[in-house]
Amino acid sequence: MRTLRNISSFDVLFLVLKTAGCLRLPARIEPMKLCDDLNVDLLRYLDNDLSEQEFRYLRAHLDACVYCQDRLQRERALSRLLYESRPLYSAPAELRIQVSAAIERNSARYRSQWVWWRRASPLVLNWKMLVPASLVVALCLLAVPNIVQNVRAASYVEAALTNHNRYLHGALAPGIRTKSPEAVTAWFADRLRFQFQLPSSEAALQANPTYQLAGASLVQYRGIPAAMVVYEAPSGTISLLVESSKAAVVAGGDVNHYGALMFHYRSEGRLKVITWSAHNLSYALVSSIASSAQEPCMVCHQSMADHGQFRRQP
Repeated sequence: MRTLRNISSFDVLFLVLKTAGCLRLPARIEPMKLCDDLNVDLLRYLDNDLSEQEFRYLRAHLDACVYCQDRLQRERALSRLLYESRPLYSAPAELRIQVSAAIERNSARYRSQWVWWRRASPLVLNWKMLVPASLVVALCLLAVPNIVQNVRAASYVEAALTNHNRYLHGALAPGIRTKSPEAVTAWFADRLRFQFQLPSSEAALQANPTYQLAGASLVQYRGIPAAMVVYEAPSGTISLLVESSKAAVVAGGDVNHYGALMFHYRSEGRLKVITWSAHNLSYALVSSIASSAQEPCMVCHQSMADHGQFRRQP
C-alpha cells in the first residue's frame, strides 16, 4: 500500500489527469443508455429481475444520474402504495379450487362450441340463411329503443310508488301543508328546473271537493328535483309525481286514450299507478282507487269551471 511518503510526482499527475477527464482508460462496460431507455430496467430493478451485469450497469448509471434517481424513488413509492392497497384478505383455498374448476369447465365448453362452429360455419354462412338472420338482427336493433323507453318508464313508476309509500309511512314529510293550489305553485317556483303550476281553484266550486289538497314535497328522481303533490280522499291518499318530460319517460302498461291524452295504467299490489304526459311534463298518479281515464284529470281540475267534462260518464 502506498503512503504519502512514497507517492511520486507521476502518481500525482496521474490522479489529476484522471479526475479532470483528460486521461481515458479502456472501458470495461458498455456505454450508458439514454435515460428514456431505462424505463423498463428501473421497474425490473425494483422487482429484483435484473441479471448481475444489468444490475451493475444500472447502479453505475444511477450513481451518476440524479434524474433517474428521482424516477426510481417515485416508482418505488408507487409500488409501495400499490402493495399497501392490496386486498386485506386472500381467497380461501377451497374457493380458489372452485374458481379454477369453473374456468376449466367453461374453457372446455367454449372449445366444444368453437369446434361445432368450425364444422357448421359453411352451412351457416350460406346466403339463403344470411338473409333471414339479417332481418332478425334488424328487428332486434329496432326493438332496442322501445326496450330502453319501457325501462325508463318503469323507473319513473317505481319512483312514484317509492315516494308514495314513504309518505304513507311517515318517512317523507310534506315540505308545505296547504289546501291552496296557488300556495303550492308559489312554493315550487324556485325549487324546480321546470315550470310547474297547479290549476287555480274557483271559490264557488270548493264547497265539498272529492279530493282535498293536503300539501306538497320536493323529491328526487334520478338526481333531479321533482314535485310531489298529495291529496286526501275518503277512500285514501293520492300522490302526484311531476317531472320534466326530458327526464321522465311515460310508456308501457295498459293504454287508454282520453281526448288528446294517453294514459298508461299499472297495478302494483293494492296500488294503482296512472302515468301520462302533457305540456312537456310527465305525471304519475298513485292511489288505491280504481279510476277511469277521466279520474286523474279530476284530481287537479275538480275546482275549475271545466271540471264537468272530466266526470265519469254513467
